[in-house]
Amino acid sequence: MNPKAFQRRCQRIAEIGCLACRKAGWFSAPDVHHLNLDQHAGQQRLGDEATIGLCVWHHRGQAWDGWTQERMAQFAGPSLKHQPNKFRERFGSDLQLLAWQNELIADCEKQVVGGMPA
Repeated sequence: MNPKAFQRRCQRIAEIGCLACRKAGWFSAPDVHHLNLDQHAGQQRLGDEATIGLCVWHHRGQAWDGWTQERMAQFAGPSLKHQPNKFRERFGSDLQLLAWQNELIADCEKQVVGGMPA
């Protein structure tokens, strides 16, 4: 993926928000998470086109100010960093989340007014 296309993808991911939070019905600003080979942290990244949006909790397990990790998990569900298996059970596999992210991005791209993105 060329740098301009990746920048556009990141912009759309930012507009869409965290996929895990979106499933719960709310918006959280996301990090851009690169998916890895065999769903294992530290493995080779699958590339810039294999990216999804996850908030700091769902991506890095960083609790909100004044919240414990236990309270965050009860409120928002498991984080990918701390409980990857539970995260995927609740929110979907990497490939399922990537497919949904791509659908949401495609929907954003369809919203074109006068040849310019909406």
